[in-house]
Amino acid sequence: MMKRIDDWHAKNAMQTAIIDGKELVTYKQLEERVQDRAKILAGIPQKVILAPMSNALDQLINFLALIRANKVAVPVNAGHSDQGLQDILNQFEDPLVLTDIHTISEKAAVPFDSAEYASPSNLAFIGFTSGTTGQPKGYRRTHQSWIKSFEGTNALIRQSCNQNTTVFGSMHYSLSLYTLMQTLYFGQTFILNPHFSTKRLIGLVKQTESLTCYLVPTMIHALVSKLEVQNEVLTENYTIISSGAKLNVDIRRKLYHYCPNVQLYEFYGSSETSYISMETVQGIPSDNSVGQLFPGVEVVIDQPNAEGIGEIQVRSPLNFAGYHRKGEDRVATVACVSTGDLGKLAGNSLEYYGRKDDCINRGGEKFYPLEFERHLLKLEAVDEIVVLGIPDVHYNEKIGAVIVWSDHNQAMSLAEINAYLSSRMSRPAKIDHVFAVQAIPKQNNGKISRKQLLHELVKERVPSVI
Repeated sequence: MMKRIDDWHAKNAMQTAIIDGKELVTYKQLEERVQDRAKILAGIPQKVILAPMSNALDQLINFLALIRANKVAVPVNAGHSDQGLQDILNQFEDPLVLTDIHTISEKAAVPFDSAEYASPSNLAFIGFTSGTTGQPKGYRRTHQSWIKSFEGTNALIRQSCNQNTTVFGSMHYSLSLYTLMQTLYFGQTFILNPHFSTKRLIGLVKQTESLTCYLVPTMIHALVSKLEVQNEVLTENYTIISSGAKLNVDIRRKLYHYCPNVQLYEFYGSSETSYISMETVQGIPSDNSVGQLFPGVEVVIDQPNAEGIGEIQVRSPLNFAGYHRKGEDRVATVACVSTGDLGKLAGNSLEYYGRKDDCINRGGEKFYPLEFERHLLKLEAVDEIVVLGIPDVHYNEKIGAVIVWSDHNQAMSLAEINAYLSSRMSRPAKIDHVFAVQAIPKQNNGKISRKQLLHELVKERVPSVI
């Protein structure tokens, strides 16, 4: 990946590489800064170096310099607690935390003999997610896997060097790093944002030509909600690439209403698989569709039920190189990844039915939360909704709906909700409990944690129904 930055420096040194609001950095300047820092880093004995990342230009350059110096870069949240950082440090033999680039050589430990990541030349970095247990879980990503993904994106959405690209998540997230590296790979301009705000996003759309925004669905929801309140229509031509979760139909419909000239693409994938499929339909796609399989990707549905729905397994050159294990330096693409997601194949198209763990077992009958959410979001009275399984001693689980009403003084009764569902669901199904909330809590990456939401409900709202 770094060779491509060299190439763009040679071809068009004065092309803007990164804008952070305060500073504009050309490819020539970026190359010089990366090289200067890489020389310092190359003299440090440690191979594994943790790079605290927020949304600062200096930290982006540190990350690029670590890759250039052939180190194992480990981007971590700069806002981590001491314990959170220590949990990650404990997973390596002799790690070093990169703080001030000019004093790091003074803080480096004496040379040591360690075989951990002795030859990391094809390893781009090790990222960390919270994992299903809440403990940090490292995933290894190679240069080759991301390059294949960049090229696949270009085959589906033609890239040009006059594009401006932006992302709003913290730069330690996989999607944010991916956006940065793909932007530089194609010689485009990356716009760095300190944090997400609808005001900032709307301003960029109005002021920036050839803009592509990488957003998660909660950010798109915030955008259309803001435009709806302001009764404002953005007529500019720009592109949104949605990733991280399934984009519901109601948000899509509102986005096209308030942004009639937007080009919307929805990518489905994960940190482990990179992209799996892409929805290119400009309008409202068929129910549960997440589009066509990405170039080079093969999907197998494991143990499908009578409807053809089973766990999505992925064979792909875009797959990650395995989870990190202390002391292990073997780096090879994982041939087949079990995603933990439920899906169904229809030719070369993929349908998504949510997380396998989110499937609700009500008295032995399986229900998918997305089935309910997709229908209920069509109601004007519903602004946001999350459907989840509520533990129950008789049924194993009952079906709960956590709802943000569009008008907080208005609510549909449980009977009204179930009457609506009965005429639309493909099989008999009903909501057992409704919980009205002012807002649905989001994680730092903009996603919703059903487990955390259930924990809060059980702790504060529903002990009597368990």
